[in-house]
Amino acid sequence: MFDDLKESWYVSKVEAVIQTEINKLPLMFRNHTEGLAHGIVLYQYKVNAVVFGLFSGERLNPTVVAAHSVLMFIDAYGFNGTIIVNGEDCLGTLKIICMNLMVVLDTAPLDNLEVSFLENFSAPIFNRIFADNLKGSNFNF
Repeated sequence: MFDDLKESWYVSKVEAVIQTEINKLPLMFRNHTEGLAHGIVLYQYKVNAVVFGLFSGERLNPTVVAAHSVLMFIDAYGFNGTIIVNGEDCLGTLKIICMNLMVVLDTAPLDNLEVSFLENFSAPIFNRIFADNLKGSNFNF
């Protein structure tokens, strides 16, 4: 499944970033999220494993890939305004996780490649997912 041990380790690191954000949430948002971080990462690996690979000899910041993976998961499964995981709607939880990751990225030292990745690949998905929330605001990804 993974190309090598380093890639497997990196994928696990991205999953840990997502799980850490889940663990920070109040209990009512964490209920029924068992395996959610793992599912998000596996979905991302299945549809676009490139984000876990090397870019100019280096991997992207795991938080960048985590945020992108959450966005991809929401975009793929949130088409009816819900994402049912373990019998519960987790769309709101996933949006909170996504926003929390964006706050982390806002203060993280990102290189030009990571900023370009976010602007070119993550921003369009973010703007589509949060379109209703962004109406009338001056928010600019």
